[in-house]
Amino acid sequence: MDIGLFMAPYHLDYSAGRRGAQDVIEWDLQVSEWADRYGLHEAYFAEHYTIGREPSPAPDLMIAAAAQRTGRIRLGAAAHLLPYHHPISLAHRLMWLDHLTGGRYIAGFAPGSFPTDAQLFGMTLDQNAAKHAEALDIISAIWTRPPPFRLETANWTVDLPAYSEQWHGPHLKALQRPHPEVIVSGMQPASPSFQDAARRGFSPMSQQVGYETLCAHWETYRTSATDAGLVPDRARWRVLRDVFVAETDEEARRLVLEGAAGRTWREHLLPTFKAIRNRGTKTYALGELLVDPGMTIDDLTLEWLVDHFFLVGSPDTVVAKMEAFNEQLGGVGTVVSFVFDWSADPEAFRRNLELLGTEVAPRVAKVGPKG
Repeated sequence: MDIGLFMAPYHLDYSAGRRGAQDVIEWDLQVSEWADRYGLHEAYFAEHYTIGREPSPAPDLMIAAAAQRTGRIRLGAAAHLLPYHHPISLAHRLMWLDHLTGGRYIAGFAPGSFPTDAQLFGMTLDQNAAKHAEALDIISAIWTRPPPFRLETANWTVDLPAYSEQWHGPHLKALQRPHPEVIVSGMQPASPSFQDAARRGFSPMSQQVGYETLCAHWETYRTSATDAGLVPDRARWRVLRDVFVAETDEEARRLVLEGAAGRTWREHLLPTFKAIRNRGTKTYALGELLVDPGMTIDDLTLEWLVDHFFLVGSPDTVVAKMEAFNEQLGGVGTVVSFVFDWSADPEAFRRNLELLGTEVAPRVAKVGPKG
């Protein structure tokens, strides 16, 4: 089992006008450097346009910058929002990014979930799913099909010409063959995103939800992959779960409750999880996917999350919690922890990453799926 990081990114002081965009960028790049130094496996950058508390409109630029300051860690997008890009341009830019990172790039794709982002592009969320699927078809074709070919969808047309000796092209292929690993995230128990990802041979990334929903995620993915004639591989399953390590259990708990993580959950994430409703056939608050059976969303507090949901504690405690987490789920490839803006107390977060990479990661590498 590997350990990774996810920079949404969460920057409450940026949205309050106390820090600028350059501060946001530098903090996330500094975290990437630390993660690389201490041997963590991968780091992801998100894409949002209108969300001031999660400012990150260009994950490809962050990956390119992080690649220049790191040497080993894999760098991914979680995710490029396909309805807001021309898929031909994005497919080529990401192949170039694969070369720029030396083959460390992980592609992540999603349809987008914020209505204000969709509004910015003159769309509604109801339109996003179809454009997302079309874009996936186009990007996959450009990455894998030899020229010439023509592909028409409702929104785009690809007309890839035959190779020309005059122009010496088309020429570009990804460094990783046949293309970079592709991840797709999901949250609903029977996630349509996971069904499609499984059929395409892509990897699943589960959002931060409870055990019952996580088990449903894997069953949804496993069934769809098997039905498509593919072999599902738990080693490719990423699961998001907040992790924080300090010298003692008491210190770790205090730092999370009183520090940047606790503040972000209290002021931003908990209200969001309790307010946002699922848009599928069953209506429920997204926060209901986090709680244990018998609990209600009113029981969802920061203290409960720290004590019963997150993986918080000393190195020994976090190793034990990660082993139990892995056992309960039947095997996970990578646990991915959110990153918060600890720039007011950077040493606490740096030490957390050091303990995570040098003391926890080598021990949990021995557990998890074998393939």
